[in-house]
Amino acid sequence: MSIFQEIKQGIPNTITIPNELQKLCDWVDENDYPISGLFELREDDGETIKYWMDTDKVSNRFGVFGAGPDGSLYALWIDDDGNQKVVHLGSEGGELYILADNFIDFLRLLAIGYEEIGSADMSVTAEEWNDDDDCESINPEFMEWVETEFKVSVPAKGNEIMDVDDSSFNEWITKQIEANDNN
Repeated sequence: MSIFQEIKQGIPNTITIPNELQKLCDWVDENDYPISGLFELREDDGETIKYWMDTDKVSNRFGVFGAGPDGSLYALWIDDDGNQKVVHLGSEGGELYILADNFIDFLRLLAIGYEEIGSADMSVTAEEWNDDDDCESINPEFMEWVETEFKVSVPAKGNEIMDVDDSSFNEWITKQIEANDNN
C-alpha cells in the first residue's frame, strides 16, 4: 500500500484531502527521505487526536498526515468557520500554530528547510536557524519540485507564509480542552 493510501485511511471523511498531499506522497515514494528538515509523512490510526486532546469530540476536525522527530503532529484542521488549514500540534501540548491557509503554502513553508518548523524562528532564514553547519535540512531538489510543480516561489523566511502572531489555533485548542475538563 502506498504512503498516500495509508495516510488517507486515517483521515476522517469530514476532511477534504488536498491533491497536493497525494503529490507530496508520490514525490516521497519516488525520491525517499529527507523531504525537508526533519518532517516525515505519517499515517494515523484515526485515534491520535483523541488521545492528544483527551476527548473524541473534535477528532473529525483533524486529519493527521505528518510528524516531527519529537512526536509533534502536522494535520489538516477545520476551523469554526469551516475553513481547512494546515496546523502544527507540539508533542508536549505547546507549539500550536496555523502553518498555512492551504496545502500549497504549507509545501512552500516546508521547502524553506527549517530543521523543525514547530520550533523555528520564522523571521530568519533556515540557514540562520538550523543547527547543522552544512544545512542538510535544506533539500534543493524538494524546493525545486515545489516551485516547478505548483508554479510558486519558496520564500527565504517562513513569516512570509505563516502569521506568527496568529494565536487563534492555540486559543481554539485551549477552549476545547477547558470545555472537556468541565464535563
